Amino acid sequence: MTQNIIVETRQKLDELEQRIHAARNSIGAAGNFSAEAQKDWDDMVAKHSDIRRKLDAQPDHPVGVVEGLRYDVDTLSGAYEKWVAKIEGKFSA
Repeated sequence: MTQNIIVETRQKLDELEQRIHAARNSIGAAGNFSAEAQKDWDDMVAKHSDIRRKLDAQPDHPVGVVEGLRYDVDTLSGAYEKWVAKIEGKFSA
């Protein structure tokens, strides 16, 4: 059962990574970000790397650890959505 949760968490993280890079490429083509937006971006990339490193650290994790990582992915997803909304709001204004 734990393996299924790990696989699902990796898939969610992979999907989020694709969305993050796609957004950065499309929004980033417009150019300049504020220092705050760039810091938020850097924080998201670092958090993503940290979650990936923890997931890949061993082939199996206790259920509590995996649930914590799933929560981290959900939190990162929320941060990403807020970042995109903030950036798009600046461009549409």
